[in-house]
Amino acid sequence: MRSRRESGLWTKWTGAARMAALRWLAAAALCLSAAVMPAGVLLDVWAAGDEETRVFDDAGLFSRDETAELEEMIEDVRDETGFDAAVMTTDDAKGKSARMYAADRYDELDLGVGSDRSGVLFLIDMDNREIYLLTTGKAIRIFTDDRIDAILDEVYGYARDGDYAAGAETALEDVVYYARQGIVSGQYNYDEDTGRVSVHRSVNALEFLLALAVSAAVAGGAVMTVKRQYNMEEDPERIANYNMAYRSSSEFIMQPGSDRLLDTFVTTMVIASAAPHNTGGGSHMSSSGRSTTFHSSSGRTHGGGGRKF
Repeated sequence: MRSRRESGLWTKWTGAARMAALRWLAAAALCLSAAVMPAGVLLDVWAAGDEETRVFDDAGLFSRDETAELEEMIEDVRDETGFDAAVMTTDDAKGKSARMYAADRYDELDLGVGSDRSGVLFLIDMDNREIYLLTTGKAIRIFTDDRIDAILDEVYGYARDGDYAAGAETALEDVVYYARQGIVSGQYNYDEDTGRVSVHRSVNALEFLLALAVSAAVAGGAVMTVKRQYNMEEDPERIANYNMAYRSSSEFIMQPGSDRLLDTFVTTMVIASAAPHNTGGGSHMSSSGRSTTFHSSSGRTHGGGGRKF
C-alpha cells in the first residue's frame, strides 16, 4: 500500500518541482562519478575538449602515448615558430597524389595562422607510400626546396623501417631548427604553374644603419647648403648684389625668333626580360634559395616536397 501511495504522489508531482528534483539527482550522480573515477581521467576529458587537435592519425599508425607526445611537440613548435603545424596519416588518398591530398586537407581543416594561413603539415601517406612536408604562407619562404630535401633525408629511414612516430618527431624538430635560422639569403618563390618568380627582399641591421647614416648625411648637407645661401644677414655685400640684380633685371624685351627642324632619328633597343626562362628558376638565380610552389584545389598557394618509401 505504501509503494502505491508514493507512486501516486510522484505522478502528481509535476512541473517545476519535478524538474528541480531531476537536477538534484543529476548533480548527485555526477558527484558520485567524480568520487569513483580517478582524477587523471577527468582531467584528460576536460583537456580534450579545450585543446585543438593537430595530429590526424587516420591510418592508425600512432599509439595513444605517441599521439599525446606529438601533440605536445606541435604545441611547442607553434609557440617557437609563430606559425601552425600538424601531423597527418592516411591510408586512402582519395585518388590524389600525396602533395594534393596534403594541400586539400590543409585547406579543408582550415589550418594555418594569419591571413596567409602560415604553417606546415607533415603527411605520412600509406596509400601512395610517400612522406610529404607541406608549407604555406611564411613557411614557404623559410623552407626552401633544399631544406625540405634535407628534412626528408632524415625522416626517410624512420618511414622505411616503419617507425612512423619517430619520423614525425624528427620532422617537427627540423622544422624548429630551420625556423630559427630564418629565411636564407637570395630566397625566392617559383610558381611552377605560371613561371612567376617572387623574390624575398630583406635588409639586415648593418645595412639599415648604414643607409640611415648615409641618408642623414645627405639630407643634412642639403639643408646646410640651402641655409647658407638664404642666410644673407651675415653677408652685407651679397645683400647689395641681390638688390642690384633685382633692379637691373626689371626690364623685359621679347625678340622675334623661329625654330628650324634640322634632322630626326629613331633608336631601338631590346630589353631582356627579368623573368626566368626555365623551370630551374632562371640562370641568374641560385637554386639553393628556391621554394617551388603550386596550387591546391581551392586555388591557395602551397610549397613542399615529398619522398617515396
